[in-house]
Amino acid sequence: MNRLSQAIRSALLVLLAGLAALLIFWLNERVYGLAIAAIDETVAYREADILSSAVQGAASRPQLQQVGPSIQVTAERVEAQRQTLTRARSFSRLALTVLLALGLLAVLWAQRRIHDLKQQTIDLKRTLQDELEQLREEAGISTLMLTELTQHLLTAREDERGRLARNLHDELGALLTSAKLDAARIKSRLAGSAPEALERLAHLVHTLNASIALGRTIIEDLRPSTLSNLGLVPTLEILVREFAEAKGLQVHCDLHPVELASGTEIVVYRVLQEAITNISKYAQASQIWVEMRQEDGWVMVLMRDDGQGFDSAAKPRSAYGLLGMRVRVEAEGGRLSVVSQPGQGTVIQLFLPAIGTQG
Repeated sequence: MNRLSQAIRSALLVLLAGLAALLIFWLNERVYGLAIAAIDETVAYREADILSSAVQGAASRPQLQQVGPSIQVTAERVEAQRQTLTRARSFSRLALTVLLALGLLAVLWAQRRIHDLKQQTIDLKRTLQDELEQLREEAGISTLMLTELTQHLLTAREDERGRLARNLHDELGALLTSAKLDAARIKSRLAGSAPEALERLAHLVHTLNASIALGRTIIEDLRPSTLSNLGLVPTLEILVREFAEAKGLQVHCDLHPVELASGTEIVVYRVLQEAITNISKYAQASQIWVEMRQEDGWVMVLMRDDGQGFDSAAKPRSAYGLLGMRVRVEAEGGRLSVVSQPGQGTVIQLFLPAIGTQG
């Protein structure tokens, strides 16, 4: 743009120079015409004066004889002056013509330069646009690959959780149950014979019961069995009500059956689980509302609390929980929104495609 502006300024200067040359040419022609007219007028006046003197007899005979040569000398001088002016005018015309030609060439050069600079600018813009489109395409491909990778990692993690839950249930659960049964048999055989051993055996049974309960809790955290056995609605009700009872909160559930793939159901469960964790840590709420329904091929899930809230427009100090929720939902082709204001609670809403609308 700087070079283009310089070229435009140069063209304007050349144009002004050309206009100045035309003005000088006009003034030169005007001065030449005035000079010729003045010379002619002076010569005519001189000749008229000499002739008038001769006719009136004011001059003597010798003077009359000198009139002719005087007039001739004056005419020669006038002719010499005319030739000098003519040569000067011709030289000035030639100089102005050369100047105008140079100015015209300069204008043509400036126009050519401006055209070249404009073309370079257009080519540069086209190149930048092509590079930008390429970067956008590469960014889109990278985003798609990251989304697919994220979905694969989430699926793999859920599969691994399911495998660990099954192993804990089948193997660890069987070992703990077997140990509990063995302890019961030993207790029945030692009845009344060894009080100290019975006391320790009772403690062992209590420890085994606590271990079995802990194992069930771990298994449920890894993969909720109610999701496979009872369905999504009862699983969410159990999740929310157990949390409300543990924290002393009032819960309002409005859950309706929906049509979701099994992989999408676990996403809904994990998102609500993370939302409950955030409420427990930060919200200081007294009531929570949970809704789920299906409309126009989309499943809407909403969780709201009356806690202290936060500024959702500001960048939080730690947003990995919300980021993980968003990534999970978007990996299933859905969208998630978080709306919150200080002192007005928080609303988390997600939309997921129902079965038959996923593409």
